[in-house]
Amino acid sequence: MRVIVKSLLLIGFLASCGTTTEESRYRDTEALERPPIVASSPTKEQRTVDTSSIPKKKDRTGLGSDVYLSTPTQLTIKQPFDDAWNTLGRALKQSGIKITDHERDKGLYYVTQETADTSGFFAKASSFFSDDAAIYLLTVKSEGEETTVTATVANATEQSSAAKDGTPPPSAEGVEDLLQLLFKTLRDKLEE
Repeated sequence: MRVIVKSLLLIGFLASCGTTTEESRYRDTEALERPPIVASSPTKEQRTVDTSSIPKKKDRTGLGSDVYLSTPTQLTIKQPFDDAWNTLGRALKQSGIKITDHERDKGLYYVTQETADTSGFFAKASSFFSDDAAIYLLTVKSEGEETTVTATVANATEQSSAAKDGTPPPSAEGVEDLLQLLFKTLRDKLEE
């Protein structure tokens, strides 16, 4: 019996809580904030198409067709000056060409390339004691979106520090060989 009485009391209490009074403030929704109206389908003028793409990582080493030799003494890199300067520095290091000095604001690299054949043990040992390195001047110039690199033999005062024992100054063939080596490194072997 107690259970029945308790149940009736609980039902009565819940029924009394459920009765609401008709108040207009709870029925009127005009004062509530309305969400913005969204167009169901945009017109052709409103549609934008994203045609950009994420550049793919190169699967190969080297710049490929982004570098070319225009004349025997001029190399062209299809990059702006800052990128080409860094790319050329990496190529010089990778080619084993020693950078003796550089002036970025003038676009100059002073480099040396060994003229002697140092493939054998005795040739390497004798080249260690002799100083027959030629000094070349690489001039890096910006030409719009491309950058040109020209090579020349450094002037006589810079050569005199390298050629102390009376070795002949480097020839124009050395300049062409230097640019050919850089070209092959940039085109085929340059690593990131």
